[in-house]
Amino acid sequence: MPRSARELTGYFFIAPTLIFLALVIALPLISTVKLSFEELEFRSRSTTFVGLANYAELLGDRLFWRSLWNSFLFALGSTVGHLVVGICFALLLQGGWASAALRNFARGLLILPWLFSLAAAALIWGLLYQATGPINHLLVASGLFGRPIDFLGNPDLALWSLVLINVWKAYPFYMVMILGGLQAIPGDLYEAARIDGAGAWQRFRYVTLPLLRPIIVATTALDMITTFTTFDLVKIMTNGGPMRSTQTLTFYIWQVGLRDVNFGYGAAMSVAMLLILGVATLLYLRVVSRGIDAGAGAEI
Repeated sequence: MPRSARELTGYFFIAPTLIFLALVIALPLISTVKLSFEELEFRSRSTTFVGLANYAELLGDRLFWRSLWNSFLFALGSTVGHLVVGICFALLLQGGWASAALRNFARGLLILPWLFSLAAAALIWGLLYQATGPINHLLVASGLFGRPIDFLGNPDLALWSLVLINVWKAYPFYMVMILGGLQAIPGDLYEAARIDGAGAWQRFRYVTLPLLRPIIVATTALDMITTFTTFDLVKIMTNGGPMRSTQTLTFYIWQVGLRDVNFGYGAAMSVAMLLILGVATLLYLRVVSRGIDAGAGAEI
């Protein structure tokens, strides 16, 4: 079979996937970009080309920049929390246990938050955050605070309270990924490090972390994108309040584009968010990849 025919056969097999991606990704994206340059009259279903007017409005929109900052803080806090908690639990599960059955039970217990739907997790934490809930009861009973804390009603605490919920809900993903990476590290490397006199921290820093770095980079990049675009947790728990302290960019886009029926401006903010996420992700991967290459060169 000629080479060109073989290539056409290969394209034929992947054609359904390409068509599916074009229908669910490319076409909506093109439509959104087109709509961002227009103003839609909802009643008449007619559109008017307005050029860069929506983007010019976006640059001067104080709520857009505040929502962007809230999304950045939420994504950063959630990603760091996921990484720290995931690594700690993965190391705990990887360590020596008296019983394999006990370790398997601990693994099942620690992965439990991942099995809850977001609505169920929000309901659980909504009860925990109540003034008469167990968290406030323990804080007041221990004497740390004289009165219950309004976790979701205090503008200074509300966003970080949502971060805590998100960390609890999604840390098992990091734990599973890192645990798989730990199990792939040869034990001989740790034994050689012990012979050289390396302590537990030195073994973690110079053996474990460098070998886990590719997994951590891929996982954190994916996590930053998903947490930056969080909408449902904000909608369920705080509805953007109090005083817009938990209003993320995706929630603001929903408010403007769907609730207020300003589709053109909402589309412009969606395109801006896509560009910001794309540039930030590329910069992050490039910087971290250079660090990995530099570390590999130094080891050689």
